[in-house]
Amino acid sequence: MTVISSVCENNTLTLTLRIERGEFAKALDEAYMNDTEHYAVPGFAAGLAPREKIEELYGQTALFDEALDICVPRLYSRYLSENGIRTVGRPQLTAVTWLTGGGADFTVVCGVYPEVKLGEYKELEVNAKRDDEEAFPAAVLTAACTNMQAEVPESMVKQKLEAILAGDKMRVAQDPIYNVLADFTAILDEAYKQSDVTRSRAQVQAEALDVMLQTVSGDNREVSPAKLHELIRELVEHYRIVPRSFDEMLENIISERGTKKRAMTDDEKINDAFAAYLGTINQTEEMWRKDNTKRAEDAARFEIMQKVGMTKKEIRRSINSQLLLVFFAPLLMAGLHLCFAFPFIYKLLILMSLRNFPLLLGTTGISFLVFALLYLLVYRGTSNAYFNIVRSPSRAED
Repeated sequence: MTVISSVCENNTLTLTLRIERGEFAKALDEAYMNDTEHYAVPGFAAGLAPREKIEELYGQTALFDEALDICVPRLYSRYLSENGIRTVGRPQLTAVTWLTGGGADFTVVCGVYPEVKLGEYKELEVNAKRDDEEAFPAAVLTAACTNMQAEVPESMVKQKLEAILAGDKMRVAQDPIYNVLADFTAILDEAYKQSDVTRSRAQVQAEALDVMLQTVSGDNREVSPAKLHELIRELVEHYRIVPRSFDEMLENIISERGTKKRAMTDDEKINDAFAAYLGTINQTEEMWRKDNTKRAEDAARFEIMQKVGMTKKEIRRSINSQLLLVFFAPLLMAGLHLCFAFPFIYKLLILMSLRNFPLLLGTTGISFLVFALLYLLVYRGTSNAYFNIVRSPSRAED
């Protein structure tokens, strides 16, 4: 193995290695031993054809891809081990250059764990007694990690985002309503096309949703064909005069949709349902990715915090302390405003001959406490939801 280049920028490693001629020859031998059953050669049983016959029939490079699959992970792992590099996510093979005489150069791009830098830690304020053997070390670690700086690798964020997307798609696909909506959208879109009606994708999705809401209600998931025909006919008639053969055409469209749906793979059905769901919130998958990037970054930071030694309990405390300021700073300001406004409110009430100061003070205090209690409940719910999101992004809503 020869290192051609190794560049690490923004926590992304771009590595180019050379597979030497001898290494590649050994990998070809190994590929032949492992994969001969995949090559059918007339006159030989599966897996028993000589290598020369395979190369004669399929070409000299027949086993090159299998040999590359052997060499790349092996040399890549060796390089990481020898240099003590910890990577994030799956590496991507971006380029392969075959060399004259044997061997190859390949380039791999992967994310690496960021360098974590602790902030000022010599004079940290710790909310625990030194003689508390359990609480004090945890409090010190939490305080130190609060001041740490770590840049989250882009590849790590992408990995978390894909996990979140896969989880959300699976949850949506498990809801029958979105599968029905996907069918209605496809049927209505095709009915418009065959009737020469021009409607945008967003308009078709909105109208398909309206059709579904009129056809499927409550726990009822059974679709009435007659009702579906009637609603789609009304929509098409709104834009043009329908031909006499419209009902037959619509029957064919519905039948073809059923045939196409049965031929779909599970992944295609999941993507179909998710696209229908995105239509209900007026989003595309690209918009969804932008909206959930921050969620993925937080999940990546959670993983980094665990890697530096913080427990889930300590991370939850850190999350609570961060949210505490966001939630209760407005409540504190509201309390201060109320204190300043209270004398003026009392004077206004005096003008209306309402002079019961204890009653006013009591009702004001109770109202503020009730509002604060509701705020506390929302804070706790938000804290738990946020913790679940960053802890397990692909199952955040389970």
